[in-house]
Amino acid sequence: MKSFACSIFLFIFFCLSGNLFSQHTYSGLEKVYGSDPLLFNGKKYDFFPPLGTSGHQYLVSTEEISGRVTIKGITFENIMLNYDIYNQELLLSYTESAESSTLIQVSKAWLESFYLEDRYFEKCSFEEETRFYQVLGSDTLKVLYFWKKYFELDKSFGSKNFSFSAANKNMFVLKNEVLLSFKNKRSFIAIFEPEKKSAIKAYLHNSRFKFKRADDVSMAGLIDYISNL
Repeated sequence: MKSFACSIFLFIFFCLSGNLFSQHTYSGLEKVYGSDPLLFNGKKYDFFPPLGTSGHQYLVSTEEISGRVTIKGITFENIMLNYDIYNQELLLSYTESAESSTLIQVSKAWLESFYLEDRYFEKCSFEEETRFYQVLGSDTLKVLYFWKKYFELDKSFGSKNFSFSAANKNMFVLKNEVLLSFKNKRSFIAIFEPEKKSAIKAYLHNSRFKFKRADDVSMAGLIDYISNL
């Protein structure tokens, strides 16, 4: 009889424990995504490169970065994110316990924009293609970067391992809602009206601006200057 009672007790205990764990997990997700199930239906991230692969698939590093996301007009701050630019997936680090965390792919259906520290990314659609672009500038003109990586066989002789490339960016100016590509000083200047080109050339010369080495602050300053010409 005691054995039967003990079994019943253990059964009830584990059932309740399971419910409590489920409630805790849901509560943790709810804090990030809200109560609407559509907002936390992202899949568990399960991309694992083959053993021996050099480099990584992320924009900056394998470590998560403090950031914030805007989903359906609601902004959630102080969450840990990473950006897989090979697969174009924004990842949320969800802590299940003190010793365990999981990466979840943030659903693209409702994701509007996000910050990785001070880098701002926005979902934009051009010519029926939707991508996330890093956005620089705050006025009528903006510079957009599309970040990507390549995954290829290591170029070392006889190597059978793969490697990720360095982060590559395609550069654009968003002008009158049209995306215009540029690669260097010449193609950048060609985007703008003839009456503005002299002032742009002078700015680039006086600031010793180099497109290949320009940081985000410098590029934002350049495009904001042109917006005010």
